[in-house]
Amino acid sequence: MKKHTITEENVGRRLDHFIVEKEGDFTRGEIISSIKAGEITVNEKIVKQGYKLRLGDEVFIASITPAEAEQLVPHPNLAQKLIIVAENDHFIIVDKPRGIQTHPSTVERYETLANALVAKYPEIAEVGDDHLRPGIVHRLDKYTSGLMVVARNQEAFDALKVAFAERRINKSYEALVWGALKESEMTIDVAIARSVGYTKQKVIMGNTRKFKGEVKDAVTDVRVIADYEVMLPGVNGGTAVTHIEAKPQTGRMHQIRVHMAHVGHPILGDVKYEHKPHSKLNTAYFSVLSDDVLHTFYLHAKELSFELAGESYNYQSATPDYFTQAFTLLKKKV
Repeated sequence: MKKHTITEENVGRRLDHFIVEKEGDFTRGEIISSIKAGEITVNEKIVKQGYKLRLGDEVFIASITPAEAEQLVPHPNLAQKLIIVAENDHFIIVDKPRGIQTHPSTVERYETLANALVAKYPEIAEVGDDHLRPGIVHRLDKYTSGLMVVARNQEAFDALKVAFAERRINKSYEALVWGALKESEMTIDVAIARSVGYTKQKVIMGNTRKFKGEVKDAVTDVRVIADYEVMLPGVNGGTAVTHIEAKPQTGRMHQIRVHMAHVGHPILGDVKYEHKPHSKLNTAYFSVLSDDVLHTFYLHAKELSFELAGESYNYQSATPDYFTQAFTLLKKKV
């Protein structure tokens, strides 16, 4: 077992950065994995990789496990589609297509955004705090399209991660939801947590205990862009559909999807969070789509703005084709 005692020159440094410098034969991803596994400790206690070192801290390295043939590590894939909106020395702005995972999983290992990124920008393989998500500061669901920022160096990654945590990065989405909203603008402020036994989230109100993990505050601002009506097979009369803009003040998993379902207006095609009355509507809507169109929900990250190193940045993505195709089925209300 190795031991390092922290002196003044390393006070304030992140633990993972310190170990990377001391153990040059291992990748940052391997070191982070070893910290999470408790193979690297501080004062014989398990800490996070971002732990800030203090004078006199004793860092113990029991072992560092090589990744070897870790199949989930993003392998370069030049064939994977990658839409670059902008790039500089610090970050890349990408427009993620609908239906593409952000990073590898046991379900999809090679055709992800991360695979495409490490192929075009190999330097990001060692950027971040998780070797499965090189340079990726935030993620979008597989079937959510739109803008993402990816860091090209660790300094930019750390700065952007802090900006996200402090809610200094502004994101705007557009979505199609079932029903006509009673108000043209609203703010949805309800906490969410992970549902027990499900890979989805739920709103937490009252004294319910049917959740696991931490309850997190979640706030979303919603604005109506346009009102539509659609005629669907097997459904009597016209059905209202609303084109909305949603700006999450917080960044929780599935936040917009959960919040819109909570107020009775689930996103069109979102079968994970559909209410019982909307299940029939989603089925009827999908029945009029051709087989080569993805039968899933309509959510697009259209705008992203932030500051980095004293510079302001703002990026926009045009309304995607799958929204435009949906508009051909909808009748706009005057």
